[in-house]
Amino acid sequence: MLRESSPKQTIPAKTLFIAAGSFFLFALLFLVFKSKTGFSLDQKFSQSKRMPILFSVLGDKEEYLFSMYAEFYPNEKKAALFFVNPKTSFDDGEKSLKEKGNSAPSYVKSVLEDTLDSNIPFKIVWTKEQFQNWINLLGGLHLFFEPKSLHVTENYSRNKESYLLDGPDCFDWMSSLADDSILSYFRRLEIQETVMLTLLETIHEKREQMGKQKVAYLHSQMSTNMSQKEWETFFDFLKKEKLQFGVSEVPGEPVARIKSKDQVLKANEETIKVAFYKFSSDLRSPSFAEGERARIEVLNGTPKNGLAKYGKVLLNDKGLKVLTVDNAWDSNFKSTVILNRSGNTHYTDMISDTFQGRKVFFSLRKDLGLDATVIVGEDFQNSKD
Repeated sequence: MLRESSPKQTIPAKTLFIAAGSFFLFALLFLVFKSKTGFSLDQKFSQSKRMPILFSVLGDKEEYLFSMYAEFYPNEKKAALFFVNPKTSFDDGEKSLKEKGNSAPSYVKSVLEDTLDSNIPFKIVWTKEQFQNWINLLGGLHLFFEPKSLHVTENYSRNKESYLLDGPDCFDWMSSLADDSILSYFRRLEIQETVMLTLLETIHEKREQMGKQKVAYLHSQMSTNMSQKEWETFFDFLKKEKLQFGVSEVPGEPVARIKSKDQVLKANEETIKVAFYKFSSDLRSPSFAEGERARIEVLNGTPKNGLAKYGKVLLNDKGLKVLTVDNAWDSNFKSTVILNRSGNTHYTDMISDTFQGRKVFFSLRKDLGLDATVIVGEDFQNSKD
C-alpha cells in the first residue's frame, strides 16, 4: 500500500515579508557603508566623480620623504595633486612627519581624512628599492636640467640639459638635500613634484608597452590596500586618459624649535581644508583653462634675433599670455624646449600643440612665478623660415 504523501508546508506570508525586509535593509546598509568608505575601483572610472588616493615614498632606513594626496576626477579627466612636506607638523608637540619615520604615511592619511572630512579608500607606499624598480620598469624618466637647477649631488653630476634618469639616479636626485634648512626642503619638494608628474605622464606615454605582466609586477613593487584587480583598473585609467594635472602643497607656517635648533612647518587644519578645496575647485573650474591666466616666458636659444618675439606672437594668437621675452642662458639649443614650472599641465599642453607637438619637461620652480618657460631652438628657426 502506497504511503500518502504529507501535504507541502507553505511558508507563512509574515515570514516572507520579514525575510524580504531584512534583505532590503542589508542592501541599504551596504550602500550606505560604500558611500561612507569610498568605492571599489572595479566600478568603471567613467561612472566615478572622484577617486582619492594617498601616495607616499620612504627613503633610506625608512625615512619619510613625502606624500602626495591625489584626487582623480575621471569625468573631467583631471587630477589635483596635494603634496605633503616631511617638515610639516600637525600636532601641538611640533613633531615633524620626518621624525615619525615609516609611520608617517598612515598618520598623514588619518589627519587628511579628519581635516577634509573625507575617506581616503586607497593608499600606496613605496620603499626606496620599490620606487627605483618602478622607474627602471618604465624605462627611466626623461628630465631636463638647467644651470640654476639643483642637480649635482654626492653621487651624480647631472651636467646635461636633458637625459634619461634610471631608478637609482632619479631617487638620489629627489631624496638629496643641500642642507637641513626649510628652504632646502621646499626646493626638494619641487623636485619630488617634478618626478611624480613625469612618472604619471610617462605611464600614459608608454601605455602601449605596459602589458598585464608589467602592471602586475608594479603592483608587487609597493605596499597597498588595492587588490590586483583594482590596481589593474586604476592603471588602465592612467594609461588611457591624458589627464590635466594641478599641483599644490599642504600649507604650513615656519616655526622655530629652540631645543632642536631647527624649524618645522606648523600646519593648521582649517587652513589646510580651505587651501585644498580652493585648489581643487579652481582646477575644476572652466575659467582655470583660460589662456589669459597663463604666465609664460619665451627665451631665444639661438643666435638669430627675433625668434622669441615670434614665439610670443604664436602663443598670443592662441590666447596664451606671455609675460616676458628674453635670451636663454645658452644660444646653442638645437631643439625647442617647453618647461612646466607650476605643475598646471593645461597651459603647457596648449603650448606644445602651438609648437607642433614639442616635448614638455617638468621642471617646477615656484619662485619664478611662471607656468611655463619656452626656449626656442634651431628647429623653431627652420619651421619659421
